[in-house]
Amino acid sequence: MKGIKTLTPILLAALLLAGGCATLNKADKTALLRSELGKWENFSADGVVQASHAGLTLRKLFVINKTRDEIRLDVLGGGAFGIDPDPLVSLYLGDYISVKSPLLPQLETLAQTFVPPDLSLRALSAPDSLVSRYGAQIVSEGKLTLDQTELVFSDKMRLERITDRKSGAEILISYTSKGDPDKVSVRVDKDTSLELLVDNASYGKAEVVALPRNDQAQPVDGLLKAVEELLPGQGD
Repeated sequence: MKGIKTLTPILLAALLLAGGCATLNKADKTALLRSELGKWENFSADGVVQASHAGLTLRKLFVINKTRDEIRLDVLGGGAFGIDPDPLVSLYLGDYISVKSPLLPQLETLAQTFVPPDLSLRALSAPDSLVSRYGAQIVSEGKLTLDQTELVFSDKMRLERITDRKSGAEILISYTSKGDPDKVSVRVDKDTSLELLVDNASYGKAEVVALPRNDQAQPVDGLLKAVEELLPGQGD
């Protein structure tokens, strides 16, 4: 009986300690989640982009900048470090979608049909608010669904997948050992995909220059033939 009385306080202390560790672990994950999501609020990156559509592939350099409310991707042409006066293709997502392609203006119309407006990372515009409201759920379940957008996280609280349930479009993200994005794959449908191979990434200093709204839709007759003629040379 004396042994039981002696053991009871030890067991209670162990339970309290275990509970404290569990709470601390949850708090640590919440802080980690806040830190990881904070990277997506404002960032810049560059590297190589590979775009594929119906068996055709374009491989070029890219620069991407994202702020709280806007994101812009520029696919670069030739010249030093691939820089031309005008990018080969520019995509802007903000309050509206705009695509500019001086070489193939018809792409401006076609690309808009491929870009799901709900897949513009808007869910990541206010990470502090997102964590305050949904942090416990994300830590517990490893995912979160907002309207038609599903976010999936790794055990390290890094964003791994964004899915637009309405369109079926999906973004998959892998990371380096340092925690920077390594590869971002965007799947629009079975025939169309985009892969960003990231060479450099930085956080907190990005600026986005908005593109003007697209003009009235241009005819796309003969566009695929023009793309077929363009891509082999551009991919060399």
